[in-house]
Amino acid sequence: MRAGLVLRPARTGSEDIEGSGIIASRTARYGFAISLCLLLAAGWWVAAPAQLGGTTTYLATHGISMEPEFRTGDLAVVRPARDYQVGDVVAYRSELMQTAVMHRIVAVENGYYTFKGDNNSWLDPEQPTRSDLIGALTVRIPEGGAWLSRAASPPVLGLLAFALLASGGAAATTRRRRKRRRAAVSRHISTRPAQQQVLDGLPSSLRISAALGAVLALMGVALGVLAWFGPAEEPSTSQVKSGIRMDFSYTAAVGQSPAYDGTTAHSPDPVFRKLTNTVDVHFAYHGDPGTLTVRADLSTPGGWHSSVPLTGPATFTANHYEGTVRLDLTTLEAKAQAASAVTGLPAGPLTIALTPQVTSATGTEFQPELKLNLTPLQLALTGTPDTLTVTDATTTQQATMVPRTIAWTGVGISAATARVVSAVLLLAALAIGVMIVIFARRNAPADEAAAIRRRYASLLVRVHPMPAPQGRPLIDVTTFPTLAKLAERYGLLVLHWNRSGVETFIVQDENITYRYRAGSDPVPADRTPALADLQP
Repeated sequence: MRAGLVLRPARTGSEDIEGSGIIASRTARYGFAISLCLLLAAGWWVAAPAQLGGTTTYLATHGISMEPEFRTGDLAVVRPARDYQVGDVVAYRSELMQTAVMHRIVAVENGYYTFKGDNNSWLDPEQPTRSDLIGALTVRIPEGGAWLSRAASPPVLGLLAFALLASGGAAATTRRRRKRRRAAVSRHISTRPAQQQVLDGLPSSLRISAALGAVLALMGVALGVLAWFGPAEEPSTSQVKSGIRMDFSYTAAVGQSPAYDGTTAHSPDPVFRKLTNTVDVHFAYHGDPGTLTVRADLSTPGGWHSSVPLTGPATFTANHYEGTVRLDLTTLEAKAQAASAVTGLPAGPLTIALTPQVTSATGTEFQPELKLNLTPLQLALTGTPDTLTVTDATTTQQATMVPRTIAWTGVGISAATARVVSAVLLLAALAIGVMIVIFARRNAPADEAAAIRRRYASLLVRVHPMPAPQGRPLIDVTTFPTLAKLAERYGLLVLHWNRSGVETFIVQDENITYRYRAGSDPVPADRTPALADLQP
């Protein structure tokens, strides 16, 4: 540097205050960044969808089974619970309907949950276990499903993507690009907005937040494109089980005797005929509504058989029906004895096949059988206790509409869920961008001189006001970046001082002094600056 320049300015109390202000500002920045990261982590833990590793499931409701509490288009937010009690509204995976069903628990027995819609007069035909439960109702948002569907529509996704790209462009601009944009249109520090300069100087913690927002935005846009460029459902042919079931049981009043512990015999224990000849058979049907009749089919090993009607047709409209028929063992045995007297065939042992016949509204029939073996001494169940439950195991090929799945690296989610997730990701990224912009605006330099000191601190040397050097040309530059470029080209520092509210910056070459003033009116281009203008 040239002789006579003051390069070691004295420290003042104002400079100490300014340094402490810088430390406080940095502390506030890091505190804001830490708070932002903690807020994002808490929001992810609470609201992250299950498809992305979270524990929250969002369900848009359809149908009228839970009216008046839920209506079509509402949004239900469910989360897993430690324990599910009677009265809780819980969502579970239905194998019969191939979708998620949200109803109220009305009974819990042996690890099986019984559900019923608040607006239904029947119980759900399925009894899921704990592993089939998705979660208990946490929040109900009226019409939230409809609004979320609108938010995940292509126009809204496109608008969010545009807003994110517009707000994130300033943060992503590299230093090389910033140097190229120095074309001056006024006497400000540069043509770049002040908030962009603040973004350039953000601490690393906030830059990580900005990068996270950009990643979320890209994921949301990519997932939205995959979800919306195709239908939410697609046709599929699947094997559909009927889901029809009949549960049998029988009881008989046997009185007090050493043969039983109590006064009632229960299935699958045999009923001893010395104690009673009357047996009540109970049946519980689960399946499509229709018409039910009950008969007893009698047969003997010799080939004789006969049918005895027990109940007439009973029509029911629910998916559940229960009934009881009484068997008079003496009467049934007398019928077999009468046939034996005519045919000469043995009358026993007599097989009783109790058959409830169900005819659904579509014309399909279900005829389960409860087989009992009758001898002069006892009535016993034929087979194991498992035969007390009869399930229609037939499957049919059914063309149904199933959710379209978007799969990547072995992980797949439905298109409808992907639309919701993409909207959530874009909203989260937009929220991050807005918070960073707000922080940048709050920390934008109050004036041009402060902005220059912040951005070009490595080039600046504060000195006392200097007199105008004699015999040296003075050139005023229109922008400070031009002055900084001259200093870098010649390997010089920028000297500056403040006087009367005007900040003066100079670069002294061997023969020429270059000057830029912040906060003063520009020097007209047609006037040659006087040497006395160097000193305020």
